[in-house]
Amino acid sequence: MTEAATVTDEPRRCLGTNQDGTPCGTGSELIMPSGYCFAHDPHRALDRRTAGTLGGIKSGATKRKGLDPDQLGALETAADAVRWTVLVARSVATGALSAEQGRTVLAAVTEWRKAYEAGELEEKLAAWEAAQQGGH
Repeated sequence: MTEAATVTDEPRRCLGTNQDGTPCGTGSELIMPSGYCFAHDPHRALDRRTAGTLGGIKSGATKRKGLDPDQLGALETAADAVRWTVLVARSVATGALSAEQGRTVLAAVTEWRKAYEAGELEEKLAAWEAAQQGGH
């Protein structure tokens, strides 16, 4: 003899529990066929990680304003490089730029500065050599 299924008015509940041990309170409309909600389904761990990563990327993209090119201005002198460095550091600290973006910009400014200083040294050396040859 088979038992008849009991029909209840009680809503379906997620089979999972929260970190504090309390039952999951997700509404019955969000319970998946597995009996779990998305957050507790043991077979959806990769989906949760992927969703979290995409959410973080989208959230970061909307929060980060970047740097205003007009605020940066030209990069032609050592003083300009200092101004750029300060603006980038401030932008990373306030979240306008990601740390990775800040590292990339600062690496480019560092390389520019090295080339700029090498160019200045070459000019000074050429001027010194010309002065030495003119004195003989």
